[in-house]
Amino acid sequence: MAKAQNEMDQLLQSLRDPDWERRFKAAEGLGKLKRARAVKPLIEALKDEEEYVREGAAWSLGEIGHKTALQPLVEALGDRDKYVREGAAAALGKIKDPGVVGPLVAALKGQDESMRRVAEEALGEVGRAALGSLVGLLSDGDWDIRWRATHIMGRVKDNSVLDVLCRALKDENKYVREGAVSALGEIKDGRAVGALVAALSDENKYVREEAVNALGELGDRKAVDALVAALGDKDWGVRWGAANALGEIGDKKAVSPLIFGLKDEVRYVREGAALALSRIGKHAVPLLIESLKDKDRNIRRWAAWTLGKIKDERAARHLIGALNDEDGGVQFAAEVALTEMEE
Repeated sequence: MAKAQNEMDQLLQSLRDPDWERRFKAAEGLGKLKRARAVKPLIEALKDEEEYVREGAAWSLGEIGHKTALQPLVEALGDRDKYVREGAAAALGKIKDPGVVGPLVAALKGQDESMRRVAEEALGEVGRAALGSLVGLLSDGDWDIRWRATHIMGRVKDNSVLDVLCRALKDENKYVREGAVSALGEIKDGRAVGALVAALSDENKYVREEAVNALGELGDRKAVDALVAALGDKDWGVRWGAANALGEIGDKKAVSPLIFGLKDEVRYVREGAALALSRIGKHAVPLLIESLKDKDRNIRRWAAWTLGKIKDERAARHLIGALNDEDGGVQFAAEVALTEMEE
């Protein structure tokens, strides 16, 4: 206790040292100690002539998180140095007081790109207290602001914004729609399934990709038919995501379409379909065994690989038969599968 007290006294003394580097190190050291006693001296350090000291003081006040520092940090958002301004914004997010929301929203709406990023991160730290203001930002004329608002909502993961995010799926800007889809996936509320299924028809492939990913996160069986249809999307990223999502949901209705996906022209999709079938497990085994005789070698290869992952004894003799397949890739996959089944 005495040692810690002595360290605190030394740092406070160094905060007034003529050498700015010592003041800077002292400011950072006080943040690591996280003692309320350091708040007032650090607030004073926000006016230091050296920007590195001011930046260190802002960081430390955020680490301590005392509400007394709120207004001084708000004032520091107007500092002449951009790194001090950004440090003050980050510190305000750590304080997590509703009083920081207004200043951070103002910083988010400013013209400086790096400050927007920091303010976005800080508002995510604030959490639920920021949501009321974020809802209003989804009507902002600047698409970048609307986009960042969806990111923050996804990070907060509160279903009170479900309806506004569903409406944002119809935003004129593709990035905002993509952000809204991603946020709904983070929130994981089953009431969003219908809106996310509708997003599978979006003209932008990245929105569709986020939609299949989000539906996988929700894991709702009501999305199975739509995800099966997405296995035929023109974009391979959507097909791959749809396969992964079907694996997450684990509905046996998806087995036959996923087996068809084993011959997709893109390897990532074939692998995604195989992994999905392995997650579905025993319900996929009968059709996978049949697929060892399929005329398409990719289906035979991946069927053997998947049966090895599932490790169902019903497949053993069929895999032994596949060791004599005319295709070397099928033979190798069957050999590996049999080895995995013995482990």
